[in-house]
Amino acid sequence: MRAAPRVTRSVAAGLAFALVAGAVWWGLAHPTKVRYQPTAVPVFPVPVPRPPIELAGWKLVLPLPGEKGHAANITPAVPVPPWLVAQPDGTLRFWAPVCGVTTPNSEHPRTELNSLTNFKAGTGGPHSLTATVAISQVPSGDGDIIVGQIHGADDISSVPFVMLRYSDGELRVVVKNKQSGSDSEKYPLLTQLPLGTWFDYALTDNGDGTLTFAAGRVGDIKQVRIPIPEPFRGATVRFQAGDYQQGEPEPAHCAGDGALVTFAALRQTTAPAP
Repeated sequence: MRAAPRVTRSVAAGLAFALVAGAVWWGLAHPTKVRYQPTAVPVFPVPVPRPPIELAGWKLVLPLPGEKGHAANITPAVPVPPWLVAQPDGTLRFWAPVCGVTTPNSEHPRTELNSLTNFKAGTGGPHSLTATVAISQVPSGDGDIIVGQIHGADDISSVPFVMLRYSDGELRVVVKNKQSGSDSEKYPLLTQLPLGTWFDYALTDNGDGTLTFAAGRVGDIKQVRIPIPEPFRGATVRFQAGDYQQGEPEPAHCAGDGALVTFAALRQTTAPAP
């Protein structure tokens, strides 16, 4: 898959404006696919004051038509309401409808940030993705959302590796054992996690052949450390974070169906191999 060209912030802002204009046309032509009618549980105030989230190191993937009809993207990322909204309190709100445009290798629309920095799994490091998140709306059906990933890049850019998933009040990590197929392991982190609750997470490649996953909320912290599956050792990967909802589109119920996720903090750190 061809990488998106890098552009300046002024050009990116222009692209964002063009995408919004295109979204207006798309919404008029397909009113049930992108209309946003929030039915979300309110998110409680941000836990503590935090600096604004830096978007310069990310590409934004949107559930709108882009090149060749697949999901549009903007590099570097900029807010594109109503899909990515920079709110007055410094948080970022992600909206992803169940009915929208997808990437070539997915059946589910997303509003997601993809890191512009790749690294080799199990080398260098540590490489870490940390975030503070609240989920206030889930898609109908199974209500499954992926809010953080270590994803394949370059020659395995279509391969998910590590996925942090929220479903039915539970937060768990799914790790693929092979680069193809569905063979995977599941590692539970938090349970009884109501909508609107802030929680922290960290996905870390320790650089020594192991991965550490951690998540916490007030009075409840869980951490898991595992070896990197052999097929992914040395593979080129990147971080992804945002609102990758897994709902199934039903045209009669598209309007307002989707996932609403708010990030109060988001940071990636990577270290080169020695």
